[in-house]
Amino acid sequence: MSFFILNGELRFRLLDALGGVHIRETLKNLRNEQYLPYDQLMEINKQKFSDLFELAKKSTAFYEYTQSYEKLEVLEKDIVRAHFDAFVSKTYAQKLYKKATGGSTGLPLVYLTTAESRSYMWAGIILSWQVAGYKLGDKVAFIAGSALLKNNWKHKIFYNLFNINLYSVFDLTDAKIASYLKSIHDNRVTIIYGYASAINHIASYIQSNPTYTFPYLKGICCTSEVLTQNMRANIQSAFKVEVYNQYGCNEAGVSAFECEHHKLHLINSRSYHEVDIDNNFISTDLSNKGFIMLKYNTGDKVKFLETKGCACGRNYPIIENVIGRTCDIIVDSIGNCLHSFFFHLLFRNDNRIMQFQVRYNLHDLNIYLSVDKRFVDKSLFENYMQEIKNHLHFDSYNLYLNTPFLTKHNAKHAHVIKE
Repeated sequence: MSFFILNGELRFRLLDALGGVHIRETLKNLRNEQYLPYDQLMEINKQKFSDLFELAKKSTAFYEYTQSYEKLEVLEKDIVRAHFDAFVSKTYAQKLYKKATGGSTGLPLVYLTTAESRSYMWAGIILSWQVAGYKLGDKVAFIAGSALLKNNWKHKIFYNLFNINLYSVFDLTDAKIASYLKSIHDNRVTIIYGYASAINHIASYIQSNPTYTFPYLKGICCTSEVLTQNMRANIQSAFKVEVYNQYGCNEAGVSAFECEHHKLHLINSRSYHEVDIDNNFISTDLSNKGFIMLKYNTGDKVKFLETKGCACGRNYPIIENVIGRTCDIIVDSIGNCLHSFFFHLLFRNDNRIMQFQVRYNLHDLNIYLSVDKRFVDKSLFENYMQEIKNHLHFDSYNLYLNTPFLTKHNAKHAHVIKE
């Protein structure tokens, strides 16, 4: 039986059954919940956190002696790595799923998640698509790093049922972009979802080749990076549809979507959050009862609007601005393009590498690795340099081990720097 003759409702029934999730039910709840009064949403948030906090004290070694949330130190990634088993709930009897962050600071975090948390993640993403006109079963184009992640039969079935086509950001030559755009047109894609910088780069190609039309496209949702106003205008002009922002930090339970009035709404039934004096976004995933991380530092800086409610009728808290999280398109000396997420995947499974930074200009590509002191021989990492050479052309390629990194003006680690 072909997946492509299934209607949207049946597709998602199968997705839930085969994936051990409940996306349809969670999505239905969110669609109703988003219009509840603000005070009622806050009460739901507080009650969920109170229940999770008590569970954390009773079932995890890390929080066994915790007295209050206020006395907790902000949780950083290195603490989770050092005490991984201590965050596992001893009373959680269902399956736990291993996941890893994208490593926006150069080093990914491996953590465990649950079916409930996975359901919330996908339901939150779908909610953002529905603002753009998506209906269950519509064809969606992913322009992201997913195409080079695990590609086993389970993932193939999942994306086929979801009716998602994958387009890799790791090859954005003109020829590849042209093939992507033809595929998007021929497959009657209704929603494009992916990295803001990659979609913006494709939009610029369309501006130079204005013969492309997308009669079936309803909207575009950008994620994973800061969507600037210039990028939004460029993408809208090229594709002739509305562009919406979507923001998430899955390990922290953060899921936010832009409404019809372009306000970014945080689904606060999934996350208990705070913003410190420096605008650091700190959050707890209320849907992950199997691997509990309280007061987690997302690594992002955000600002919330004090205004309650929105003209769209939704009463979730509104994020005014997300600061940071921009990944660049790397352009080599002959015009080849490579998304910086390539390097996150390249290094993510090598335990010898603690952090990385890429610096480049028109002629030179320099890779800086912070490595375990037992492995300071450059020859141990030459295979990575060869892989990079297969994708990018520069006059020189240089590898530096345990050399100080350059930092941004706000002292945040920059994983890619154009010099």
